[in-house]
Amino acid sequence: MVVKSLSATTGVPESVLRLLFTILLSYPLALFYRFTFLRPLKTIWAPFLRNLYVVVTGLALCYYHNGSDIKHSLIATIVTWIFCLIGDIVGNRTLSAISAFLFNIIYLTVGYYKVQNGDYGINWTMTQCVLCLRMIGFAMDFMDGEKLKKSKLSMASTHAKNSISSSPQKVGISTSRPQKQPISFEKNIQLLDLPPLIETIGYAYFFGSFLIGPQFSFHLYRKFLTMSLFPDATRIPSGSYKSAMKSLFLGALYLGVYEIGSGYFPASYLITADFASKPFINRLIIMWWVGKFSLTKYLGIWTLAEGASMLSGISFNGYDDHGNAEWNGLANVDRWRFEFATSLADIVGSFNTNTNLWVKTYVFKRLAFLGNKELSSIISLLFLALWHGVCFGYYFCFSLEFFDVEIERRWAKRVESYTKPLYLPQNKNNPSIQFWRRIHQLVGWLGQTCALHYAVVSFVLLKWEYIRIVYNSVHWIGHIIVFSLLLLDFILPKHKKTSEVNNKMINGDNKMVNGDNKMINGDDKMINGDIRNSSKKIN
Repeated sequence: MVVKSLSATTGVPESVLRLLFTILLSYPLALFYRFTFLRPLKTIWAPFLRNLYVVVTGLALCYYHNGSDIKHSLIATIVTWIFCLIGDIVGNRTLSAISAFLFNIIYLTVGYYKVQNGDYGINWTMTQCVLCLRMIGFAMDFMDGEKLKKSKLSMASTHAKNSISSSPQKVGISTSRPQKQPISFEKNIQLLDLPPLIETIGYAYFFGSFLIGPQFSFHLYRKFLTMSLFPDATRIPSGSYKSAMKSLFLGALYLGVYEIGSGYFPASYLITADFASKPFINRLIIMWWVGKFSLTKYLGIWTLAEGASMLSGISFNGYDDHGNAEWNGLANVDRWRFEFATSLADIVGSFNTNTNLWVKTYVFKRLAFLGNKELSSIISLLFLALWHGVCFGYYFCFSLEFFDVEIERRWAKRVESYTKPLYLPQNKNNPSIQFWRRIHQLVGWLGQTCALHYAVVSFVLLKWEYIRIVYNSVHWIGHIIVFSLLLLDFILPKHKKTSEVNNKMINGDNKMVNGDNKMINGDDKMINGDIRNSSKKIN
């Protein structure tokens, strides 16, 4: 009732308000967890109690947001766990992973067909798409655990044989600080054994991430429950409150900017006759701003959601070089890097980072057997498009993204010999080089934002009839530029790598040196001959 009345008063859709309230409610739940459970408990049931709290609060939040449609996420979680159980019993975890993959992606796709009518809607499929990746990753980690278990048995057998004749050796302990890795999907996240169903449900409904992410492995969740995430469980590092409040403030700020900006530049304006009647340059500028504010919405909602993970402690990311605790372990966006990115590669590494890392871990790397990175990238992007929904705009956007990234990679190689010297350490204090470095960064920033905002329009409008109208109004200029650059790359001679040129120069120098050596050797022979002749005459 409160949400309905507030929606009627403010004009904000009820589904949007319910989404925001669900995220905000996760803050006090995380705070209570922090005070009550994020400390050593004098009982062997401590991990169970922590998980039980997550299960109860997560299910309650999900029911608040989805109502009776919570049944869909429960079905997906339980069925995935049963698949893993059966696979473990019959000794074929690979079959259980394949079954879980197909079940979750098909269930989600059917859900999209039922509830989506060509427009993006906030409904139960929002939580289901997050859960889809989570359960697929869970099943794959369980599959990988079988391989690890077999390799451990083999290593143990080999070690036992070798230890009979070997003597004890001292093992060196490294005290250097290890290189920091993303905590959402670390290297060793395989599941040797199937976790209990109640623990799997807690992982699926963690109150700080079940709604809009971020994604993370079950391995991290278990470290969170056992508090092995922290170097010393009796002394939880400080700084999480400040980090959480910063996320709350910045998230609200981004959403406020989105509300104001989208009011001036709504996506729906792009399909109006008034937009088509404006000068061509004005149309491109308006289109740029529509793309910008469309992305601002995601920056705001992800930043807002980060705070609960920080307060609960699961996003603890070790310490920086100055010994200060870092709480950005599950950040889904690197705001500074995103806003000032000078390439699309920077965008991929700073926007929806945990989902991108999930796709890299569970899709892209699993396609290594194809022996073709481009084909693996295409399949990964098609999977992402299907995961987002069945609307045409998703596939149109991700296909264009592939060509944008590919063109950027190809042309970056071509101009590398000119741009690389701009970033060499020895040129850091050269004013002239620094000037051209700034120019290069500005051109890169402008290029990537134009490409990104141009493509994201189809992601927002979704329907082909709308997409066609917008791109017709700008004469498909983005597509023309991209495919012209691709054609030009095929026509022009292949760019030689700097290393190849250097090798040729080195080989040339070696030949010259060898030639000089031959000449020197020849001179030595002549000198030796003269000495012999002189000796004979003297004698």
